[in-house]
Order: sequence, then structure tokens, then C-alpha cells
Amino acid sequence: MADVHFTRFTPIGHNAAVTKPTLILDRMQFFGRLAGDYHAMFGVTLDALKGRRVLDCPAGPSSFVAEAVAAGVHAVGVDPLFVHNADELRRRCEEDIAYTLKAMAAHGGAYTDLDLAAYADNKHAALKIFLGDFQQDRSASRYINASLPRLPFKDESFDHTFTAHLLVTYSDPASGGILPDSPFTEQWHHDSVMELLRVTKRSMHLYPTTTRTSPARRHPYIESLVAKLQKQGGWNFRFEPSTYQRGDALQNQLNASLVIERQARTP
Repeated sequence: MADVHFTRFTPIGHNAAVTKPTLILDRMQFFGRLAGDYHAMFGVTLDALKGRRVLDCPAGPSSFVAEAVAAGVHAVGVDPLFVHNADELRRRCEEDIAYTLKAMAAHGGAYTDLDLAAYADNKHAALKIFLGDFQQDRSASRYINASLPRLPFKDESFDHTFTAHLLVTYSDPASGGILPDSPFTEQWHHDSVMELLRVTKRSMHLYPTTTRTSPARRHPYIESLVAKLQKQGGWNFRFEPSTYQRGDALQNQLNASLVIERQARTP
């Protein structure tokens, strides 16, 4: 059976009470982040990924794929909104950045450690890089229109997969997420992670792993998922400390990505 390593952190327990989230949004947001933010979230550098096949799912209008490819990484991004053209994606992203900033400003006490103007600049910078690469990808080989929990790839197609700011983030507020009436149930999370693991040869990286509350706690779906996979066997687990800033200091408690590594097969 795989061991679960809670690096620096202690799980709080699946039955612990979840306080009200610091942010509630009435729809999913389409904006992205720079490759440097992926380093902060996951602790993985582009140099370390050079020559590897990497999946970013969902990618959104992040610059990660473009910056990774430029660094010699074989990167692919997946998002259901990639069905739209560049102009529509730009419009949607700019609207969502403005909407989210307004919502965060309304909860200013929870975001005292964030410079919201710099936060917006980061998103616009990522969008600019993304759009340039998206428009150059005429063969649609880097930006794929698809969504969890079903991906159009063969088993173990990617050395590493990264998934950020969908799982747990857009769960329902009762579990510590930000989306009322969320369709992303605990079962959906399980199915999505199993699909990501199916296409992963080496390791899957998931961020965030905590509730959007102050103080943060380990998200109950993450705790349940790790327990199920531990019983299943075949995987190693650890929480990798993250330096990505989520808001005030209490929201950054237990801040880590979940790394799930495929165990070496016995000959």
C-alpha cells in the first residue's frame, strides 16, 4: 500500500467544520497565470520539465504552455473554451478579470496580503502571451478543446500533468469552495483525478488543496480522494509546500499542491 506523506502539514480531518468561504462567485472564471505562478503553485521549474511531455488541464488563458514550449517542454493545454476564437477568449477573460477583482475588493479584509492591481496585471500579461501562441497554433496541437472528466488522450500520454484552480476551488461553499450549486461534486472530483492519472506516466500535480476559507483547512474532497487512492494502491502521495499567495495569512495555511506519483512497476 502506498504511503501518504503530509510534508510539513497535518490533515485536519474529513469531518471538521468548514467555515464560510472568503469569496463567492456566481460563475466560473476564465483567466490565467504566468509560468512563474506555476512554479510558485507546484514548485516545478521549466528547466526541470525540459524534454518532457506535460499536460495543463484546465489551461485557461495561462501563458504556461507558450512559455513551456519556448523552454523546450512538450506542453499541451486543455480547456472547453478553446472551442472559441481568440477575440471571444480575450473578451471573456477581460470581463472575468474585472468581475473577480470587484468581488475580491468587496471582501477586502480577506485579501490584505494581495496587491489587487498587480494581480490584475499578472492576468493581463498571461492573456497577452497566451493569445499570441493560441493564434499561432493553427493545427490545434497545443490547445485542445476538451474537459474533465473525459480527455482525448491515450493512457500515460504525458510524463506530468498539472491541474490548477478548478478542482476544489469551484466546489460548493459547504465544502469550502466558491461556486454555489456547483456541478463539481465529490464524485466528479474522483472521476476527474482518475482520468488525469490515466493519462499520466510519472506524476500528477493538483493545486490548491485547501478550502477558500480563513483559516484554510485541507479540503475534504482532497482528504477523501487520498484515502481512496491509498486503499487502491499503486501511487505515492505528498503535499508539496507552495509559495503562491491566496489572500491573507490565514488563507495560506496548509498551502500546498498534492503530488501523486505512479509507483514503479514490478518486473
